[in-house]
Order: sequence, then C-alpha cells, then structure tokens
Amino acid sequence: MKTATKQLGTKHRMPHALSIEEVLQQSHSGADGLTDEEVSKLREQHGFNEIPGSGRPSGIEMLVNQFKNPIVLLLFGAAVISYLLGDYTESVSILAVILINAMIGYILESQAVRSMDSLKKLDKVYARVIRNGEMKEVEARELVPGDVISLEAGDIVPADGRIIELARLEINESSLTGESMPEMKSTGALDESIVLADRTNMVFKATAVTRGNGKAVVTATGLHTEMGLISSMVEEAQKEEIPLNRKLNQLGKKLIVLTIAVIVLLIIVALAKGQDLFVVIETAIALAVAAIPEGLPIVATISLSQGMLKLAKHHVIVKKLASVETLGETDIIMTDKTGTLTENNLTASIVSLPKNNGDISASAPGIDHDVGALAAKDVRNLLNVAVFCNNAYLREGEDGIGDPVETALLKLAEDINPSLIDELRQRWKELDEIPFDSDTRYMATLHQAGNRYFVSAKGSTDEILALCTYSEKEGKPVAFPEEDKNYWKEKTVFLSKTGLKVLAFAYQKPETRENVYTHELIFSGLIAFMDPPRKDVLEAVAECYRAGIKIVMVTGDHPATAKAIADMIGLSRRGQEPVIHGADLKPVTKMTGEALERLDDTIIFSRVTPRQKLDLVDHYRSQGFVVGMTGDGVNDAPALRKSDIGIAMGKRGTQVAQEAADIILVDDAFSSIVRAIRQGRIIFNNVRKFVIYLLSCNLAEIMVVTISAFSNLGMPLLPLQILFLNLVTDVFPALALGMGGGKPSIMEGKFHEPEEPILSGKNWKSVILYSVVMTVSVLAVYSYTILALGADNRTSNSIAFFALAFGQLWHPLNLIEKRDNFFRNEIIRNKHLWMAVIFCSVLLLLTIVIAPVKEALQLSYLHEAEWRLIVIGSIAPVFLIRLMKQFKLVG
Repeated sequence: MKTATKQLGTKHRMPHALSIEEVLQQSHSGADGLTDEEVSKLREQHGFNEIPGSGRPSGIEMLVNQFKNPIVLLLFGAAVISYLLGDYTESVSILAVILINAMIGYILESQAVRSMDSLKKLDKVYARVIRNGEMKEVEARELVPGDVISLEAGDIVPADGRIIELARLEINESSLTGESMPEMKSTGALDESIVLADRTNMVFKATAVTRGNGKAVVTATGLHTEMGLISSMVEEAQKEEIPLNRKLNQLGKKLIVLTIAVIVLLIIVALAKGQDLFVVIETAIALAVAAIPEGLPIVATISLSQGMLKLAKHHVIVKKLASVETLGETDIIMTDKTGTLTENNLTASIVSLPKNNGDISASAPGIDHDVGALAAKDVRNLLNVAVFCNNAYLREGEDGIGDPVETALLKLAEDINPSLIDELRQRWKELDEIPFDSDTRYMATLHQAGNRYFVSAKGSTDEILALCTYSEKEGKPVAFPEEDKNYWKEKTVFLSKTGLKVLAFAYQKPETRENVYTHELIFSGLIAFMDPPRKDVLEAVAECYRAGIKIVMVTGDHPATAKAIADMIGLSRRGQEPVIHGADLKPVTKMTGEALERLDDTIIFSRVTPRQKLDLVDHYRSQGFVVGMTGDGVNDAPALRKSDIGIAMGKRGTQVAQEAADIILVDDAFSSIVRAIRQGRIIFNNVRKFVIYLLSCNLAEIMVVTISAFSNLGMPLLPLQILFLNLVTDVFPALALGMGGGKPSIMEGKFHEPEEPILSGKNWKSVILYSVVMTVSVLAVYSYTILALGADNRTSNSIAFFALAFGQLWHPLNLIEKRDNFFRNEIIRNKHLWMAVIFCSVLLLLTIVIAPVKEALQLSYLHEAEWRLIVIGSIAPVFLIRLMKQFKLVG
C-alpha cells in the first residue's frame, strides 16, 4: 500500500522504523515538547494541519457552471442576434432570463456549501499538546510536526504520530484500515517494510482512541498524513456526469437541431417566394425564441432546489441541485450496516448462566435470561467481573467512553444495580492487569480490598473455558465436566450465528495474592451483545423493495452478524440469503459465468475492503444501474466519489468521506435515504410534467408562426410577445407543476430505466398532439378575426396573443392522466398551480392597462366580443384533449 509522505524520519527510514530516541532527535523535540518560537517556524514550513476540501468549486467556478447548458447558450445567441438587429429591448430581456437562472443556481449551491461548513464547525477536533513544558489544549489544525500530543480514551487522533509512551493504548482504525476491532499499540521500533495496518507504534489522523492513554510525537500533518493521501486519491476517482444533466443536455441539443432546421427551411421557402429579407429574419428570430423554452433552466433549478430545501428539513444535506433528481433514479443502494441500518450502540442482549438447583426443568447445563428480568443476586459475580475487567467509564447524560463492548457491560451493570460501579471501583484497588491480546484472546485483572482478592477474566469462550476448573452454581464452585464445557462452546457458536458478539466470563477468589492468577477459575456465564437495528429501518427496507430498489449490504463485520441483521430488517427475502466473504471476492474483471451470476444474486457482502467496494460500484454501474453508495470512513471515499450518488454520514462520517459525497445524512439514518429517493422520484415526475408543458407550449408557438408565415396570414405573434409568453404564461405554471407533491403511489414499482430520456416516445406524441390542438384553436380564432371580422393586424395579433396566453394557462389541466378523476388528482390539488394561474391572468390583463407595456408588446384594447373569442379559443383545447384521452388517442 502506498503511504503518506513522511515529514519526520531519516532520509531512508520511516518514523515507525525509528526508535523513540531517534524520532525525538529528528523532530528536535522532547518531554517538554516544542517552544512557541519553534511552532511558528514549523507552521511556516508545513502549514496548518488540515486537508483542503477535495473537489469543492470556488465561487467563480460555481457561477460559471450555471452557464454550461446548451439551452442557455442558444438563448445567448438569440440575444446577440436581437442586439445586432437593433432590438435592444428583446436582447436585454433574454439576457435577464439567463442571469436570473444563473443567480438562482449559484445562490442555492452556495447555501449547500455553507451547510457543509457549518457541519464541519460542529465537528471541530481539539488536541492536548505539550508546549514549553506545559500541557495545553489547541485546535488540531494548529499542530505541527514535532509536537508532543497526549491521547486518552474517547479522543480523535489529531495527526499522524509516533508513540513514545503508552498505558494499555488501543485505537479504532476502522475509518482508515477497515479493521473493525481496535488495534493494541506498542512503542518498539518496527520493520521498515511492515504494512500500514500493522504499524502498532503509530497513530493516525481521524482514528479514535478506545482504551488507555499515551503520548506521541507528531510525524505528519495535513496532506502528508495517511488520511491526506487518501484524500488526494479521491481526486483521481473521476466523477461522471449525473443522469439529469445528461438528459437535459440531450434535450437541449435536440431543441437546437430542431430550431436550426425549422429556421433554415423557413428562410429557403420565404426567399424563394420573394419575401422581404428583414421580415424573414424577424420571423426567424421569432421562431428561435419560440423554439427555446426559456423557462426550462429556471424551472428545473427551482424545482430541484425546492426538493433540496425539503430534504434539508429532514436531515439530508444535498451538495448539488441535480443530485436530488438522480436519487429518484437509484436502482441499487450499497449500504454499510453499523450506524446506518443499526443504532451503532452495542447492548447486552442475552445473559446465559449456569443452571442452579432450582432450575429443575432445564435439561441443559445453562439457561438464557432476558436482560430486563435479571436480579442482582443472580448475577453478582458475573457483574463484578464485568466491572473489574473493564477500562471504560460512563458519563452522566453522555455516551460511554472506551471500548464499545466494555461500555455496554457497564450499562448492563448500572441497569441491574445502579450503585454497583461506584461501590466496586471505590472499594477495590486494581493490582494487576493482563490486557486483551489477539493471541491469548482474553483479558484478566486482579483486585484487592483489605485482605480479600478477586480475579476477573473475560474473553473468547474457548480461551476462558480453558482457564476454568469449576462452574458456578448457587454462587459456589462446582465440578465442570468436559461435556458441560462442550455445551457452552456449542452455545457460543449458536449465538454467533444469530449475529451476536459473545464473551465468556470467569472469576476466582484467591486467599492470597499470586503472581500467576489465571488458573482454576470459576465459569460464571456468557453475555451476548447486539447492535440493534434502527426502529424505522424495517419499513424503509420494505418501501425500497416495493419500489424495485435493490439493497446491498457491504460491511466489514462478520458474515453471521451481517446475515442476522439482514434477517431482522427484512433484507433477506429468500430465507437462506447467500453471503460473500471479502476473502472469497475476486476482482470483478476476473469473474466469469457462475461467479458473476452469484455476485449479481448476492445482497450481503462481509469483510470487504475499500478496493472491493470500488469494484462493486464499477460493476453495478457498468450494467447500467444508478448506484447510491453510503460510507463514513476515509477508506470509503473513492467508492463514494465513483458512485452516481455518494451518501456520507453526518455524525460519524470523516471529513474526506463528506467531501467526496453528493449527499450527507445528518442523522446517519437509512430511512433518510429512502425519503430522499421518494423526493427524487417526485421531482423527476414533476420535471417530466413541466418539460411536456413547456415544449408543447413552445411547439404551439412555432406552429402558429410557421403556418401563418407559409399561409401569408402575417405575424400573429411578435418575437417580444413570444418572449413574454415564455417568461410569464410558461414559467409560473411550469414552476407550479415542478412543486407538485406527487402521487401517494410514487414508491410503488420500479422507476424508469436510468438511460430513459426525460421524454419518452409516448411523451413526445403527447407534446405534438397538445401543440396541434392549441395551434388549431389559436389559428382558428386568428383567421376568423382577419377573414370574418376584418380586424386590423394589431387587433388580430392581440387576439391571437391572448388566446394562446390563456390557453397555456389552462394547459396544465391537459396533463391529468386519463385514468385519474378530472376533479380529484395531484394537479387539481396543487395549490401552487392555481396561484400561478391567477397571478399570470392578472399580469396578462395589466399588459393592456399599463401603456408602456402595451406599446412595447404592440397590443390593442379589445372589446367584449373579442374577449369572448379569446375565452373560446383558450378553453376549447381542454375539452378536445380530454375527449381524445377518453377515446385513447393520447395518454
């Protein structure tokens, strides 16, 4: 494994290969630490101990990104042409549309960045450091190589360092190495070539001290730490364009091609007929403006931002707008177990005790007891062991400090006898301790109170049973035959298969102090621990299944534990759900046939490495799936970056994981992911609705202008009138459609295919039919005013303008699905839509009341008979389209 650039150490040797004396000599440090003057010089040389935000765009970059859209570029081209032709009002209006859209997107993405900064401020890390011979507390970012830091249980390691002093120091390095069990530390020099996970004399930035205490001299800070190296690696994992951006860009390109084709055809036909060149160009501009849905970027931005703000209220921070919609397309969620599906809070679940004389109904040597029903007298000696053989401690109103298993034991003791912990620790003095070791697999202590002694031991069942000569019955030692020991071994295997972590407990009450005290112990029972599933995860998993979303558990835990939790939360649907162990998971590129089929058929992966997580993301994405990946550790960052939607944890997530992700769960809850997916689906359906609405409105404008031009009926719509329609009667109703609440059945059934365009063939058919009906209605009214009423150009133009404008305001009613009740559906219930209709109606009426606006749009005052024509022309499409839906001519 590649390792971080060393800041301390000799030219050819890494800090872990140096002795304590050599490290202190190289760092020019010692027991008194550095002086303030030395710290200042070193900070000038090495900078602050912080990792810059990976991939976070600057303010200028965020602003520029708002203009990288084909529709925006086409609008800009139309503005330039209008300016060159001297139509400054129209040019300025189009540019205003572009700027408003850009500012909305910029402001909302800036808010997401500020949310991230606020989250990080809440998670500041402080360090205790020795400087000028005194212990002081400083922000971790102020550390420099050579600082001597003090560590104790509960601390987050603030920088990479070489241990120079320790007392039973253990550190959980799972966020860096993926190893779930804490690493016991040492001080001796190690071989130069030893791998990162085995460097027991080193501490690493962002890992957690779970037991003991110690001191270390800082050897690397900032980007030079192991965490900093992985942060740099994250930048190499390229982030591909997300689905919504791809689809909007594809739609924009199609509109550009359509616009150019229509304009070229119009110019050729018009010139062939000998029409005036200026009139041809004016008509071409009108067509260009009509073909471009100016409101699309604005409505898409606001619709996504509304979803973003809704999710923020539900503890989900979305860093980029379009990520909200992409969540709705998620096919696969790759999720960790601990803290996401479970509470991340170990609790004693089962206490199994040797049978007493009164338990005559029990044929086995032991009996399982419900934790809540235990009495202190029944488990006196076992609780003594749980408290004595323990280096954790509890703080009132806070989580326990120390090893999770040991804090769970203290909570068990406190629940059964609230005063026991204080009584034992005040009265009994610890004389000796044998710390847990991966070879011996047990921990033992010797305590004294006056002339009494108490030996405690806890650890793996096999190792504890090997130390036991007796078993406890009625609080006294009795013979412990081999068949009884075999029972407890089988019991342990059974409990482990249910996903519980099992520890055995034993004690002895020697009359004198002995140098070797772990012999002839008395077995007192087993305690099984579990990390319970979150209360809301069962329904969330069920909702995912109903929605056709595949959940894949990818964890570093034991296979039996993963399988048990999967069963509890309803993840296993086939009874005997297969589990693939990381050791058996070959690189996907080397898999063929049955191996690939088994991989695709598996939803539980245990003991996986960061590289394997990244391979799984690549594999699923290569099959066309949209993949959401959860993670919290530094080692999850590359996979988070590579997935379509990276989902980092807010409470326990590292800075690197949060920077690599698209979405952050403030509460770490799986149910929040499902809530975000539901919102994403609602947004996609809303996006589809307002795109159909905008395109059918714009296509109707194109048809009205084109047919009139080819028929020599004049110009029923002027360029500035079309722009007004696109910014008023298009934008506000479309925006209201984008704010719809969605159907209750939105999570029923699989969503659309990831590569399905925003508009399917069926949707395009609807767009064309809607446009044709509106065009026929408007042209009928327009032609009638010219041919039958003999109206002048300005009056007939005004009638066509208002007929189309009000027709577009009623057009959302055409989007009601044929299987829905016309008066009871999500569109009718959308209060935003009715507010938009009223608001736009008032604006339209004001255009003939406010003289400057009336003149700019070249409108005329209209009489009652002319308004009746407008009402008929605008409402007729609603009745015609609904009738067509009843005869299944349109969806």
